[in-house]
Amino acid sequence: MSGRRSRDVALDEDFHVHSTFSDGGSTLAENVRAARERALRTLCLVDHVRRDTAWLPEFAAAVTALRDQRGLRILAGVEAKILDTCGRLDLPPGLDGIDLVLIADHQFPGDGGPVHPAEARAAIGCGGMTPAEAIERLCEASANALGATDRGRVLAHLFSVLPKIGLDEAMVPEALLTRLATRIAAAGAMVEINEKWACPSARTVAAMAHAGVQVVAGSDSHHCRDVGVYRSVRLTAGAGARA
Repeated sequence: MSGRRSRDVALDEDFHVHSTFSDGGSTLAENVRAARERALRTLCLVDHVRRDTAWLPEFAAAVTALRDQRGLRILAGVEAKILDTCGRLDLPPGLDGIDLVLIADHQFPGDGGPVHPAEARAAIGCGGMTPAEAIERLCEASANALGATDRGRVLAHLFSVLPKIGLDEAMVPEALLTRLATRIAAAGAMVEINEKWACPSARTVAAMAHAGVQVVAGSDSHHCRDVGVYRSVRLTAGAGARA
């Protein structure tokens, strides 16, 4: 497997694979089969949840039934969006059988709740919020969200909302990035390099690695053909290791 490792990011693992339990096009079993065909050693089966999600026990049981795979570690995960700057998550109350919570910036976390990216972009455009304020709020919300659950935590596609609100990840100040990485490391959480959204950047990955944060690969696949298939992740992981 050494040929499938880019420095400290293992490319024979996939921590972000969706199924037909939410918006994926492949079943859990099809995703597991694809992972075995690609000789992965870790697969996290993940689906989107909200506070009122009712199928979580069924999902957890279905993943449990697939866990006994020789040479392949199977994890059960849920993906929940950050709701506000306090770090509340759109997460159902019961997480029995769930190993990891993927914390996602699907919308901009405002003070009073999630804000559609178009609205946040408009607020920045009219001067209602400066770019610096937006970036600081996002970083604060991401760090605060780590305390919203006692499960294993992965910050999924960190900073993916920034381009949607007209900003760039390069605009995150070095001191703020360092502070965020330090808080993530202190919480024992992981950061995912996401194939679908091609983020976070090599600069961010390097800051996370420097702080001792475990960085993992995630395809964010919605079809089994994409499980464990990395292009942008491979490039980012390699560049991050050299940064």
